Amino acid sequence: MIRFPLLLLVTFLSQTGFGTAQTRDSDRFDTKGLDMELLSYGGSLGGFYSFHPSAAMSLDVELDWSLVESNDTFSYYDYYNRPVSINNRNLSFVKLLGGVTWFPFLGKMHPSLQVGTFAAAGPVMALNTADDETLLKRWKHVDTDIAPMIRGGVHLRVLTGQGSSYNFRIGYDYAHFGKTIDARQTYKGIFFQAGMEFLHR
Repeated sequence: MIRFPLLLLVTFLSQTGFGTAQTRDSDRFDTKGLDMELLSYGGSLGGFYSFHPSAAMSLDVELDWSLVESNDTFSYYDYYNRPVSINNRNLSFVKLLGGVTWFPFLGKMHPSLQVGTFAAAGPVMALNTADDETLLKRWKHVDTDIAPMIRGGVHLRVLTGQGSSYNFRIGYDYAHFGKTIDARQTYKGIFFQAGMEFLHR
């Protein structure tokens, strides 16, 4: 007689609280990947790690190395057809950003296509080396400066069906340093990011 109410209680708990908890745990997953960016002030290569508490949201951490270009750099070929550059700017950025990505239209679009929005913030470190030295010599003395960076925009994810996806982002980023670095104090503009994302197993 006692076994039947006990079995009924266990069945009820498994279908309500405990069953929901197990479903939520199964919806969580991790991804990682590589990306590259075209910036208004240069280009980047990097990688990212994302924790997905649900299919519609992810918490992201990305690490990127950016090569910064200057608007006043001029290149030409000399009399012997050798490339010559004037006003070179040997400046690099290391960016560590944390953010969130949200897909509000997840159930209203094709399952393989997801459109959402993202926002991120974190520190960016400027590595300013000598402008007119060889590759090895320029890194003997490096001026470093740190500033906060924010970015946001639109995120497009295309699922491949094999535990991976193609990611595309277009957005705007902004960083303001406490002093002028290579003729500029503020680095901002539109950027385009493309990457490959893999399910972390």
